[in-house]
Order: sequence, then structure tokens, then C-alpha cells
Amino acid sequence: MMKYLIPLLSILLFLSCKKRQQNSNEITKIELSRSGAWADAGATIIIDSALNYRYFDENKKQGYIGRIDEKFFDTLNKKFGSIKFKTMPAFGYQGCKDCDVFELMIHWGNKKRRIIKAWPIEVDSALNVLLWVNDSYKYVKLTPVKTAFIFETNFPKERLDVDIDSVKFPPPVKQ
Repeated sequence: MMKYLIPLLSILLFLSCKKRQQNSNEITKIELSRSGAWADAGATIIIDSALNYRYFDENKKQGYIGRIDEKFFDTLNKKFGSIKFKTMPAFGYQGCKDCDVFELMIHWGNKKRRIIKAWPIEVDSALNVLLWVNDSYKYVKLTPVKTAFIFETNFPKERLDVDIDSVKFPPPVKQ
């Protein structure tokens, strides 16, 4: 009996000395812009590892700031890790005319990656994570600010609001 007890205690001691694996929050910053469909100018969300949360509503031309907790940032890292953001296809946008287009800039270490998805055209697990981030402003206590935000993303800046009266068509060509 004693000859089994010593190896068992040794194994238990070895396992108890092993450090628990901590959450590896390798993401340092994300920026998600939604271009909006024709009836919506879109919005941009910036979240960083210092737990700062910035939201800019293109419809109201208003910026907001807030703070998130570590649990939210851990969840964000887990969700992006689950969709394999480093290797997933970067572009899926196919020139949809009246749909929301998401542009994501994701930073980790000294690297960054740009991912573009169209909704409801490309419904997949990656888009579900982007929709989760897009709706996160509803659960963060935000304060309006007059400070201008600087964005890395192109949407919604890329959006063209054309006055319908300024559109000109060339005359028909005679053959």
C-alpha cells in the first residue's frame, strides 16, 4: 500500500505546482466600422486593452466615450480567438448596395489585420462576432464628447452621399 501512496502523492504534488494557464488577451485594440445601409449612415466602435470604449454615431455626428470591464475584454478576446481572426478570409464584401458592411481593424502584438464582411449577405460565425461588437454600445455607459476621433477604418468615411439632382446621364449614342 505504501509503495502506491508515494507515487500518487508525487503526482498530486507535481500537478498542484503547475501554474494555471491565464487568459492570453493578445488583442490590444479593435476598431469596427459599420457603413450602414441606405437609411443609416453607420457607426464606429474602438475598444482597446486599456479598457477604453469609444463610439461614434455617424447619424448624429456625435462621439461617446466609456469604459468596459476586464470580463468584457476577456470575452472579446475569446470570441475573436474562436473565429481564428488571424487566418480567416479578409474580404467577403461583394459590393452589396443596400446592406450593412462591417470593416474591422484588429491589432495584436505588433501586427494588425483588416477584415470586411457584408450583412446579411455573409452570415457566419465571424459576422456573429462583429454583430456582437456592433451592439455592445447598448451595454456600455457612454458619455457624449466633443472630441474628434481618428479612425483607421475607411467605412463610413468612404460612403458617398450623392445628391440625386447632381447625377447626369450622357445622351444616347447614335449608331
